[in-house]
Amino acid sequence: HLTVGSAVALTFMGTAYYLVPRLSGRDLELGLLAKVQPYLWFLGMVLFSFVNHVTGLMGMPRRIFTDSYNGAPQAQIWQGLTRVSALGGVVLFASAGLFVMVIVGTLLAGARKPQPALEWAEPLGVSDGGHRIAIWDKLGLWFAVAVALAAIAYVIPLWDLLHLTRYGSMGFKPF
Repeated sequence: HLTVGSAVALTFMGTAYYLVPRLSGRDLELGLLAKVQPYLWFLGMVLFSFVNHVTGLMGMPRRIFTDSYNGAPQAQIWQGLTRVSALGGVVLFASAGLFVMVIVGTLLAGARKPQPALEWAEPLGVSDGGHRIAIWDKLGLWFAVAVALAAIAYVIPLWDLLHLTRYGSMGFKPF
């Protein structure tokens, strides 16, 4: 939730706030909402994800339909925290609504106005007469670096897991 819901979603929202007015030739409407909406989204993600993380560490299972857990005493502790998580979901929903309002308002009601030209990145040395560093253009080298970094990150933990005497948890019957 934190990766996709925070960094990725906020990046797409910010990109939309930048590109939609320029591509449509209209001013960004509801500018105050556009400034408040990302902070509201961040607050919703903090409430939603942090509380889910904490309750997960406390032992709450994921993807379960009921919140009573057949009257288990541990579930009483989780109920207050899951209400905070639900509040985070409501805040996220409200923020998403504000985002849609800003984008739709811009597309339908924004005043037509010439927008500044889009700026595109150019490789070093093309426009400024500077010197290009050839090593940055070696795709094979960077592929090898990426494979080496992935191996460093995953080989040792996976090796340790494969040498455990038992895989996974003890068997149980859920029903």
